[in-house]
Amino acid sequence: MQSIEYLIARRTASSDSESRTSVMSRIATVTVALGVAAMVLTLSVVYGFREQIYADLRGFGSDCRVIDVSSLSAVEKPLPLSEELLGRISSTEGVEWVAPYLTAEGMAKSGDNVLGLQIKGIGKEYNTAWWQSRLVEGSLPDVASEQRSKQIALSRTTASLLDVGVGDRVEMLFVEGDERPRRDAFKVVGLYHTGFEELDRVVALADERDVRRVANIAGDKVSGYDVGIVRMEDADKVAALLDEEIFLEAQGNEGFISTVAAPLRQRHPVVFDWMQAHTVIARAVIIIMMVVLLFNMAAAMLIMVFDRIGMIGALKAQGMRTAAIRRIFLYRAALIFLRGAVWGNVVAGVLIFVQWRWQVVELDPVGYMLSVLPVDVGWWWLGLNVLALVVAVVVMLLPSMVVARIRPEVTLRYKL
Repeated sequence: MQSIEYLIARRTASSDSESRTSVMSRIATVTVALGVAAMVLTLSVVYGFREQIYADLRGFGSDCRVIDVSSLSAVEKPLPLSEELLGRISSTEGVEWVAPYLTAEGMAKSGDNVLGLQIKGIGKEYNTAWWQSRLVEGSLPDVASEQRSKQIALSRTTASLLDVGVGDRVEMLFVEGDERPRRDAFKVVGLYHTGFEELDRVVALADERDVRRVANIAGDKVSGYDVGIVRMEDADKVAALLDEEIFLEAQGNEGFISTVAAPLRQRHPVVFDWMQAHTVIARAVIIIMMVVLLFNMAAAMLIMVFDRIGMIGALKAQGMRTAAIRRIFLYRAALIFLRGAVWGNVVAGVLIFVQWRWQVVELDPVGYMLSVLPVDVGWWWLGLNVLALVVAVVVMLLPSMVVARIRPEVTLRYKL
C-alpha cells in the first residue's frame, strides 16, 4: 500500500511539469544521468583492465610459479625436475594443477625479418585451456605425440612482424656464451592473440622436448613449475603453503635451496602498482561525479521546497508532521535520481556493449599494455547504483530540513 507522502510526491511531480521547478528538476535529472553513466563507465574500464591484464598474466605465467629466487630479476635459472616436488605441490590445498615448463631465449628469422623471441616449452600434463581460448587460427603444438613435432604457436603480432602464417616455417637461432650457435626450423601451427602486446610480441609456445634440444637443457632440469590455483584470491596463501613444501624438499635436494613460490603480484609488481594507480584515479572520478550530482540535486530540492511553501503551510495547518512533509520531498528527490539513473545506466550499457562487441576504442599498447580498451560488467554495477541512491537520499536530508523552519501562519498567505 502506497503511503500518503509518496502519493503527494507523485502528484506534485506531475503538477510541476509546467512550472519553474521543472527546469531545475530536468537539470538535476540530466546531471544524475551523466554522473551515473560516468561512474559506470569508469568502473567498467577499471575492472576491465584488471580482469584482462590479470587473466593474460595468469595465462602466460600461471597464478603462482615455483622458480629460483634469482629468476625474479634475471633470466630463469634451471631447477631440478623432481617428481616428489610435483606430488607435494599437487597435494597442497588450493592447488588446481601443476606442471614443469622450459623457456629459451632466441632469435626468430623468416626471410629478412628477425625478431627476439622467448619460446615456452610445455608437456602433455600442462593445462592449455587458456591458450586454447586465445587461439585465432590453427591449433596448439602437438605435445602429446611420441615424436617431437617441431611445431610452434606464435602470437598474431609476432606472425605479422615476421610475415608468416599457419603452415609457414620459422628458423630459430640460439646462442649461449661462447658455444656454437644452435639453430632449428619450426612449423607455425597456430596463431594466438590476447591484446597484451608487451607479451604477445615476445612469447611463443612449443613442445618442451624441442625447446630442451635446441636450447641444450639437460633432461633432469626445468625452468620452473607453473601452478594453477583454484581461487586466484588465495594466491598469497597458497604461495606460503608451497614455500613450506619447497623447504621440506630442499632438505633432501640442494637444488631447491634458493627456490621460492612466487605469485603474480611478486613477479609483476610494476604492473600491479600501475593497476592500483588507475584504481585510485577511478575512485577520485567517482567522488567528483557524486559531489556534482548531489550539489545539483540539493539545489533542485531547495527550489522544490521554496516553490511549495504554501502547500507546506497548509499541510502543517492540517496536522501533518514535519517529518512526513520532509518525506514528500525525499520521495521527489528519489524519483529524480531514479529517472536520471535509468537513463545513465542505459547510455552506459549501450556504450559498454558497443565497445565489447566491436572494440571501437583502441589503445597504444606501449602506454596501456593492451591494444583495445577493455570493459567488464559484474555485480558491482548493481552495488554502485544502490550505493549512489542511498547516499543521494541521505544527503538530501540536509536541504529537506528547511521544511522544519516554515511556519504555517506565515506561509498560508501564499497561493497553494
